[in-house]
Amino acid sequence: MTDRHYVGARIIFRRGAATHVLPKPAPNGWMAARYSVVSPGTELRRLAASERGDDHPAGYMTVIGLPEGEQRLVPVPHGAAAQFEDRRALPIPAGTRPGHVAVARFQLMAALGLHRWPPQSRLREAVVFGGGPLAVGCVLELKRLGVPQVVVVTSHPQPAVVELPQVTVVSQPPNGTFQLVIDCTGRSAQALDVVAPGGSVGLLGTPRDETSLPSAVFHRRGVAIVGMHELAGHPDELRQEMFRTVLRWVARTVDIDGMPGWFDTIPGDRTGPFYAALTSRQRPTPPFVILEWP
Repeated sequence: MTDRHYVGARIIFRRGAATHVLPKPAPNGWMAARYSVVSPGTELRRLAASERGDDHPAGYMTVIGLPEGEQRLVPVPHGAAAQFEDRRALPIPAGTRPGHVAVARFQLMAALGLHRWPPQSRLREAVVFGGGPLAVGCVLELKRLGVPQVVVVTSHPQPAVVELPQVTVVSQPPNGTFQLVIDCTGRSAQALDVVAPGGSVGLLGTPRDETSLPSAVFHRRGVAIVGMHELAGHPDELRQEMFRTVLRWVARTVDIDGMPGWFDTIPGDRTGPFYAALTSRQRPTPPFVILEWP
């Protein structure tokens, strides 16, 4: 049966492991997948869910289109075919490098979440918890908005953000308090250690535990909590225009060839070692992982 939005997911999570499946013929007028962008947190949640219940297709961000023409980033599983006119699709100009698309995909999540907040130009500092692709994209968006100094709290042994200017990387929460704190890990209660009274906490990573936020503490300190899910309350037109803006900035700013440690490209039908490392908590070092489809 053809799904309303896609056909032919190429990786299925079954009983806690990744299983590759053969491609299915796409309906007339649909476009084949060129490559997919991996979101490690989403992959881990769906792998865990498959241990307890039904199968789950892997991933939800795949690029479709002709190799040399304009393409679309569509929220469908890894390797799936989709419709070029999907209203949720994000436009990719011809000739755009996959690495820039991968970075912009994560930066967009922060850009949409920060869009509804007051202008960030008044901020001198911000704190970001996390060391994966979501945190990297968040730091880049804060830089695009003009925040001069960003402190990143992560236990990652080789965090990619160390290569960015005016970014301080620490393994423990810094001393003092800050007006803006964004959690990209899902352990959102740790933001309480550093958010200032009257400040704001952004929930960019999916919270792991619904009871982890002590609402009484946030209430007494006058702290605002902002959910930053990329699909929550954002019209398709806004998402598409914001993606264009972020992608243009990334293409000018991020030197893919000068940052080889940021990227890894894997054939989509040979992801066994990648998922084995992911499920063993030995996170792959590069934050941006791209799965190529023939």
